[in-house]
Amino acid sequence: MKPSKERDSQLNAEHLAENLVAAERRAATLAELNRILVEGRDPLELAQRAVDLVMRAAGAAGSYVFLWDPSIERLVLRVASTGSKAAEGGGVRLRLGEGITGWAALMRRTAESQENKEDITQDPRSVTFPHLDEKQFRSMVSVPIVANGSELMGVFNFVSVHSNAFDEHDLNLATEVGGLLACGLVQARTMEDLRRQSAAAQFLLALPPDTHTSLQRCVDLLAHAVRGQLGATLCTIELAERDSVGVSVRPGIAFSDDVDKSLVVVSRSVRNRRELADVVGRLEGITDRVSASFGPMMSVGTVTCYRGLAFSDTDRRILEALSAQSAALISSLSNPVSTPPLTGRLRAIPTLDLAERTLIDMGWRPGPTHPIICRVPASQFRSGAAFDHVVDSLRSLQDSFDGVVLVPSAPTVSMLVRHQIQQWPAFLVALRATIKELPVASHRPLAAGIGPLAADPLSIQASLQHAESALQWAELTGDPVVSFDDVEYLQNAPQIIFSIGSPLRENLQMLREVARYDLHQGTELTHTLDTYLTSGCCMADTSQLLFIHRNTLRHRLSRIEELMGRPIESVPDRTALALAARITAARNSAQDGGLSPEP
Repeated sequence: MKPSKERDSQLNAEHLAENLVAAERRAATLAELNRILVEGRDPLELAQRAVDLVMRAAGAAGSYVFLWDPSIERLVLRVASTGSKAAEGGGVRLRLGEGITGWAALMRRTAESQENKEDITQDPRSVTFPHLDEKQFRSMVSVPIVANGSELMGVFNFVSVHSNAFDEHDLNLATEVGGLLACGLVQARTMEDLRRQSAAAQFLLALPPDTHTSLQRCVDLLAHAVRGQLGATLCTIELAERDSVGVSVRPGIAFSDDVDKSLVVVSRSVRNRRELADVVGRLEGITDRVSASFGPMMSVGTVTCYRGLAFSDTDRRILEALSAQSAALISSLSNPVSTPPLTGRLRAIPTLDLAERTLIDMGWRPGPTHPIICRVPASQFRSGAAFDHVVDSLRSLQDSFDGVVLVPSAPTVSMLVRHQIQQWPAFLVALRATIKELPVASHRPLAAGIGPLAADPLSIQASLQHAESALQWAELTGDPVVSFDDVEYLQNAPQIIFSIGSPLRENLQMLREVARYDLHQGTELTHTLDTYLTSGCCMADTSQLLFIHRNTLRHRLSRIEELMGRPIESVPDRTALALAARITAARNSAQDGGLSPEP
């Protein structure tokens, strides 16, 4: 009896030691799992690390993680630690009840297959996938990941090369980890949904600054951003044909980093829907796509995403939100009323390479270029339709001449004209004729300023600023087309005029009676004074220029001084007086001709 008691005591001690080891192993595993859950990791990474804990604790040789995809109602293999193609998760899919894994998911209970003489594929419930190398294993445990008692999140398996490799402690630990993992996956999914919704709400704010530089650049960057938001392998954005856009916009195409680089290179030459369909057809592993049309009143375009995994309802809702924001941005860039002028766009671009790409996207070809800015005066800019008519008229030049790029931005239209020796003179004649033929009531419906010849994007930006200066002179003088080369020497004239503003104003006031006398009597005293001062107050030269006798000149000068109320020689600033005389003469001439006086 004594040996029997000693043996029972020894067995109890061993059992207690085994339970103690299992308890310590359980405590260590759950503590590490709680730490992982607190970190709030990506759902897939969370599942993988949790299953790795169980695998190490149970001494398993490998593991598989299947996550439930409600959109296709399948368990999808997402992580496999063994097998020749373990990294290609997503290719193995199981229905509920299919295989040991599907049975565990269907019944919401842990399933085991350990009493196999050869391998787990001998189990009648087993479904074999050769590339997972399952024939080397004799034991497998499948643990359902169930949240809130019934919501299936997935199933994880761990396997061993030995029969009956996992005991009751291993099964209990795995089942407990499955419950905790389900809570972690629900939390991770909730956080991911909140992150995606937040990112979608700030979608436009997160776009790069150069998104607004051109419609082509906008479409390219939108495709890249939408692809990232949906985790797609490929995202494409196609715009509907619109005459108002004025330039051909290629489809926006964005690939994930794991796509073959040769296909990415081919996609850069895509120009139409047929070529785009060819690129999509060459993409491997695509099993699902989601598409949305966007536009406020009518369709502006379509955004389409492709990937190997099915898109969820959340993905589709996010795509609709992103499409609506994309439509607003694209519509603003397509609408000349809200489009920034070309000068401002180029000034906002940080690098020369990016500026060149922006211009090329607009249709510009590198080489000597004449920048031109046309503008409808504010008094004539009554509606978008009137501006569209101006753009259509200028677009006829684009159709008639080679290398002409039109960039509407109400109330201005920027033009980039490629310099061609034989074409340029004819283009200038056509530009003047086009402005003259515009059916607008004003005698100045449109003005154009031409900048100096430019060779690259940096000089184009500077030349556009000079074109703006020439445009201001055109609007001031009434000449419909003014080249900066013709008015460059006048750039300091406004500063000089402002510097003598006070004396000039006093002299204009002093000549008011002279001007009124000319208008009432039909004389030309202001013109006489202008000629006299221009001739350096020389009686002989003035008489010769006016074709009058000196006595007549003396009589006129005497009447002028009488009307002025002071002798001409007593005026301290002769320059201001000469300029005032020239302005007064010009005003009288305009009024005498039946026109409104110039300001």
